[in-house]
Amino acid sequence: MTRSLFAALISVASLAALDACGPPNDGAVPAPVMPPPKPTASEEPTPAPTPPVLTARTTKKTIVIQSRPSGDSVLRYGADGVVDNHYEEHENGRGPEVNAKIRFAADGTLTSFDATGHETMGTAIDEHFTLTGKHAKWKSTAESGEKDVEGPVFYVPLAPTIESLGWLARALKNNGGKIALLPEGEARMERTGDWQLQKQDGDPKVHVVTGYAIYGISFEPTRVWMDEKDELFGYVDAWYSVVTSTAVSEMPALLNIQKGLDAARDEDIQKRLAHKPPPEGLAIQHARVLDVVKGKWIEDATVVIKGDKIVAVGPSKRTPAPKGAELVDAQGKSLIPGMWDMHSHLGPSDGVLDLAAGVTTARDVGNDPDRLDAYKEAWDSGRTAGPHVVRAGFIEGRGEKAAGAKITAETEDEAKAAVAFYKKRGYEQIKIYNSMKPELVPVLAQAAHEAGMRVSGHIPVHMRAEEAVRAGYDEVNHVNMLFLNFFIDKDTDTRTPLRFTIVADRAPELDLAGKPAKDFFKLLKDKKTTVDPTLVVFEGLFVDRVGEYGPGIKPVATRLPVQIRRQFLRGGLPVPEGKDARYKESFQAMLKMVKALKDNGTPIAAGTDSLAGFFLHRELELYVAAGLTPAEAIATATIVPARIMKKEKTTGSIAVGMEADMALIDGDPLIRIDNIRKVVRTIKSGVVYKSSDLYKEVGVTQ
Repeated sequence: MTRSLFAALISVASLAALDACGPPNDGAVPAPVMPPPKPTASEEPTPAPTPPVLTARTTKKTIVIQSRPSGDSVLRYGADGVVDNHYEEHENGRGPEVNAKIRFAADGTLTSFDATGHETMGTAIDEHFTLTGKHAKWKSTAESGEKDVEGPVFYVPLAPTIESLGWLARALKNNGGKIALLPEGEARMERTGDWQLQKQDGDPKVHVVTGYAIYGISFEPTRVWMDEKDELFGYVDAWYSVVTSTAVSEMPALLNIQKGLDAARDEDIQKRLAHKPPPEGLAIQHARVLDVVKGKWIEDATVVIKGDKIVAVGPSKRTPAPKGAELVDAQGKSLIPGMWDMHSHLGPSDGVLDLAAGVTTARDVGNDPDRLDAYKEAWDSGRTAGPHVVRAGFIEGRGEKAAGAKITAETEDEAKAAVAFYKKRGYEQIKIYNSMKPELVPVLAQAAHEAGMRVSGHIPVHMRAEEAVRAGYDEVNHVNMLFLNFFIDKDTDTRTPLRFTIVADRAPELDLAGKPAKDFFKLLKDKKTTVDPTLVVFEGLFVDRVGEYGPGIKPVATRLPVQIRRQFLRGGLPVPEGKDARYKESFQAMLKMVKALKDNGTPIAAGTDSLAGFFLHRELELYVAAGLTPAEAIATATIVPARIMKKEKTTGSIAVGMEADMALIDGDPLIRIDNIRKVVRTIKSGVVYKSSDLYKEVGVTQ
C-alpha cells in the first residue's frame, strides 16, 4: 500500500507500484513532558480563534523517507496574510511538486486555495477553491462542485501537500475540535500530549510541541504535532515524515510516543472484536468447503476447529460437532482457506483491512525492518488484529534515484552483510530493488540461497528479467518487469517512470507465441521461477483516468472514508494525447501475459502492492478476466503461495491438522468470482472476526 495512507492528503495514487519503504530507527527515548491526556472533542476548551500571522517570513520543513532527506516543504508568509507553499518530494525516481497560494479566515479555515504542479506520476495539478460569504466553490482536474454552507467548514485540498494537516489542525482547534469538511465529511480532533524540544544553540527558551489525533480523514487517527504558533511542527510516521528542518533529531522521540498511542488503540480493537471460541471447539456446519487442490466444493460439509487447528472436515451428516462446541450454521455460504496477499507493504490499518477481507497471511516485500518486525510480533501473537506476516528483506543500492531503504549494498561485503542482517532476524526472503548493481545480484542470490532464503525483486537498472533469473531470482515482482525484458537495453533507466510508460506504449507489440517469448517462458519454467504480477496496480496506472473511479476501486469506492475515496479520482499515468486506447490495450496485453504464464506452468502469486484487502479481491477478478478459472484464481491466493513459501503442510488449504485460517463468504465465488468480496467472517488461528465489525472500526461501511 503500498507508505501508509497517512492522512489521505498526500497521494493514494503514489501508492501504485510504490514499492519503497522505511522509517527511521525506533529507540528508547525520554518520557514526554506530561502523560498524554485523553480528552474527547467535546471536552477540549474552545479558545479564541488564532488570527493569521501577518509578519512576512519563511519556514522550511524537511521530508524524510527511511532516514534520508527526500524533499522540502517551504512556506512563505506574506505581510498581506497570503501564504505560498512549495512542496517537492523526490523518492524512488519520481515524486510530486506543488505550488500553492492560500488565504485564511480568522479561525484558520481556508477562504481560497490555488495550486499547480504535478502528481507523483506526472499528472498535472490545477486546483482552485474559494469561499465567498457562505458559498463554497472548488474545481480541480479530478473534481468540481459548489455548495452553500452554514457554519465553519474546511476544504481539504486534493493537491498533495503535507501542510494541509497543519491548517486543518489549527481550524479544528479554533472551532471546538470538530468541523465540517468540503467537499464532504467531518473531522474531529483530540489532544494527545506535549513534548519538550531539545534546546537549540542561541535560543534560551524552552519550546513545547503538542500532539493531536485527527479523525475523519483516513482509516486510522492521523497524528500531527503543532508548535506554539499553532502551526504544523511535523508529521511523523515510521515510513514518511516531515518536520521543521532544525528538528529532524526529534523524530524518534515523537514516533515512540505515537507508537504507544497506536499500540493502545490496536490492543483495544483486538480485545473488543476478536472472538475466541470455547475450549470444546467451533463447528462450522452445512457450508460448501473449497478443496483448493481439486478446485471443487465439498458440499454440505462441517469443519471443526479446536484451538488454532482444524480437527475435522467432512460431510455434515457424518461429522458431529463436539459436545459444548460453538455452532455456526453456514447454510448457503462458502468456506475457503484464508487468503494470502503476496505483495504488501504493511501499514497501520492493513491488519484490520486484511482480516475483514478474508486475508489471513500477508507477505511484506518492502518495509522498514523494525516496523515490520513489530507487526509480525503483534499480529502473529494475536496481541493485535492482523494476518500472519511473512517477511522479505528489502535491499537497495544507493544514489539519487534509489528508493529510501535502511539496508543498502554497493559492494560484495555489503551485499553479504545485508543478507546476514535479515537472516539473523528470521526473514524468509530478500527483495532486490531498482538501483542494485547488476554484478551484485548473483552475490546476493548466492548468499540468500546458502542461508535458506528465497530471492525476489524488481529487475535492477541495466539488467533484464532473463539475466536476473539466471543470476538466481526465484521470483519476479510485477508483470511489467517481464515486458521490459523485450523492450529495453542496458542504457534504459528503469529507475524512473519509464518502467511503466515503455510498457504502456509497447506491450501489445510483444508476440507471446513468438520464439523470444517462448524461450523466456521456458527459462522461467526450467528455473522454477514464480511471478507476482500485481495486475491491480497496472490497471490503476494504465486504465484509471482523472476524475473517474477506475474499475478496480469503483465497486467499493462509496464504502470508503470520503477523504480516502477522493484520492482515487486522481487517475494513473498521464496519458499522452492520442494514447488513451493504446494504454488500455496495453493493460489487456498484461492480462494475456498472465494467462500465458499460467499455460506455461509458471506459478502465479496474488498480491496487491496497494489498498489492503479490497485490491486482493480485484486481483483475483483480473486473473479470471485473463482466462483463469475462478478456482485457479483463488488457488493463487491460497495453496499456491503456501507452496511457494514452503508452508503448504500447515496452511493454504482446509484439511485436518492445518492452521485454522479461513474465510466465510456469503455467496459462491466459483460461480461469480466477484462474490469473493462478500466475506462475512474471517478465522485466523482459530480466532473469529466479523468483517462488518472490523470495517466499521476503520470507517468502511457495508
